[in-house]
Amino acid sequence: MLQMAPQSVNQKRPRKSTIVRVGAWLGTVLAPPQCVLCDRAGLPGPIDLCADCLADLPRNATAYTRGAAAYELICCPWGFEFPIDELVRALKFRGERSYARLLGTLLARERQGCDLALPQRVIPVPLHPRRLRERGYNQAAELARFAARELGLRCELQALQRLRLTRAQTRLGAAERAANTRHAFQARVSLQNLRVALVDDVITTGSTAAAAALALRAAGAAQIELWVVAQAQRRRSAPVHTT
Repeated sequence: MLQMAPQSVNQKRPRKSTIVRVGAWLGTVLAPPQCVLCDRAGLPGPIDLCADCLADLPRNATAYTRGAAAYELICCPWGFEFPIDELVRALKFRGERSYARLLGTLLARERQGCDLALPQRVIPVPLHPRRLRERGYNQAAELARFAARELGLRCELQALQRLRLTRAQTRLGAAERAANTRHAFQARVSLQNLRVALVDDVITTGSTAAAAALALRAAGAAQIELWVVAQAQRRRSAPVHTT
């Protein structure tokens, strides 16, 4: 396994631009999988990581949680540490949408490791229309699209809408986050008696996902799973499913 010593961090920082990797993002034979961290050959699938770098990703201590509050299952495989944090930030803030294929596919394969029946719909946490216009895309929708494709599931990109332009959650405490996202979402389709998966990039206190899950339940969802790439450090030590 590769060592994450400080001197190796810069060497392994994701460095392929979306333009350079557009062929891989489209899944064409023109760009066979290549590791985004070390440039060695990627894994079949295609996965843009080599075997060593994949094995070295920072695992979340509770990658799977069953029966957590509103969720049948929480699938959150990794911690928000290097290099997952760099990949997510590149996807979310720097327009590197090619990483959505990598992270979404890996997230789907992690979900396959659980013995529960797969959901019938995959639904991303939506952005407010104003923020969507500013960013140009929804990173959660990109992840959901590739995760659903990997599992052969139906992805409902427009199933949820965000009603309010909430404040950025980064600097808010748990109580402020919950208040910030309360009643922020509404379903646009009926989900009567369906098993659904809610997809997002990072979870901290879980307040955004919880508010979105309430909207899914109000639309008739029978069971809700939460699929998230990574868990960030929280300001409090309470379990994620209690906030």
